[in-house]
Amino acid sequence: MTDQEVPPPESIWAAGCVVARRSKKDKPRYLIVHRPHYDDWTLPKGKLDKAETFLEAALREVEEETGIVGKRPRFIGSIGYLTQAGNPKVVRWWLVRVRSGSFSPNNEVDKIKWVSHRKGLEKLTFRNDREVLDRANDMYHERSAGMIYLVRHASAGKRSADNGQDWLRSLDSRGKKQTKAIRSLLMAHPISRIGSSNYDRCVATVSPFAQRLGVPVELENALVEGAHPHRIVSLIADLQSESAVLCSHGDVIGDLIGHLFAEGVPMQGPQEWKKGSIWELRTIRGRVVSGRYVPPPSVRS
Repeated sequence: MTDQEVPPPESIWAAGCVVARRSKKDKPRYLIVHRPHYDDWTLPKGKLDKAETFLEAALREVEEETGIVGKRPRFIGSIGYLTQAGNPKVVRWWLVRVRSGSFSPNNEVDKIKWVSHRKGLEKLTFRNDREVLDRANDMYHERSAGMIYLVRHASAGKRSADNGQDWLRSLDSRGKKQTKAIRSLLMAHPISRIGSSNYDRCVATVSPFAQRLGVPVELENALVEGAHPHRIVSLIADLQSESAVLCSHGDVIGDLIGHLFAEGVPMQGPQEWKKGSIWELRTIRGRVVSGRYVPPPSVRS
């Protein structure tokens, strides 16, 4: 992801910012806006103009809606969802500080509020915005704060002992349904990177999600079946400050999760990693500090 990236041709593309400033008590306050046309509270964002980059659009929209000029942008990630009309939409988000400016009511925004993280989560109308604010708040307090969504590939039938090409095994019908559910779940979170084992079943699990967001799938040797446990630890360390989806296999995920449990890292959920499941791992300075298990989506076979 670069500041100069231009939007892919598919979908509706937009960009926005979480604008932060320090309060008199030296605590962060975040800017939320009220749109009279929709009667909602949201974060400033808008569609890209022709030939405009995502970052250019994000900064322009903030200034047009609120009068605030942002500075020192840090990429948060991309969110995807369907509009009320059923069209796919993707929003890229940045965390910015205030350079200058002041608010005047306009046609798009009639009110603004500077709120704490907690008040923002209570006030924002949409879950997507709350997820973005939550991630931005982590980034504000700890520059190295990261998030890893560690996905075990969706259902792919049974291993065949005689074909010698297990890496080509495809998702089965249940796995394809799981993949759609996984896509919907992950698109609600801001994502900056997507990595995968090169096995077909792993790539197929995250490719629909990656295509919808316009984020490339990076093939990682550390995620391949049989990889040494130290390799995924090193990969996670390299992804500090990122919000990344990583798709791998039962042995790789099991080694890591087992190690985290053994080390006493706070882990919410059972010590398991079923096909189609996700471990949400929070990191600081590239080390996992907590985890939460999301079971596989319930789908009909």
